[in-house]
Amino acid sequence: MKGKWHYLYRAINKQGETLDCYFFHKRNNHAAYQLLKRCLRYYKKDKQPKALNTDKHASYAYAIARLKKKGHLRQDVKQRQVKYLNNGIESDHAPIKKLVKATGGFRLKKRAWSTLQGFEFLRMLNKGQFDFWLRHDERDTVVRERSAFINRLFNIEMVFTG
Repeated sequence: MKGKWHYLYRAINKQGETLDCYFFHKRNNHAAYQLLKRCLRYYKKDKQPKALNTDKHASYAYAIARLKKKGHLRQDVKQRQVKYLNNGIESDHAPIKKLVKATGGFRLKKRAWSTLQGFEFLRMLNKGQFDFWLRHDERDTVVRERSAFINRLFNIEMVFTG
């Protein structure tokens, strides 16, 4: 952005579904902590993963230790820093990189973040992460869940549905 590096942190599960993303101007402890905290907020402790695969950047170890200390992450979780285990996120990140390159970069952080969230949302749709809504029987529940997700993704108060 304006010739300066910014980082798009992304998290996926073992099925390759995008869990969340976080955009920050530095690659540091704070950014890694925020990403993991955002990902874990929707999981009860007993449903949290037993292992987190990360790259070898030290910020992830700090973030995991801090989340455990604050009680946001189960104590028995393992951090695995094995290169081949990280291939899933790297290959999932490539289409986003192509889209960012095609835009020619960004000038404003707010617009960059909004655009990147849109890219992520469309990638999630293309990966079929929302197909269960199409097969769901209760239309009112489907609309509410979809609206809640879009509200969280784009930080807006309300989405009107027809």
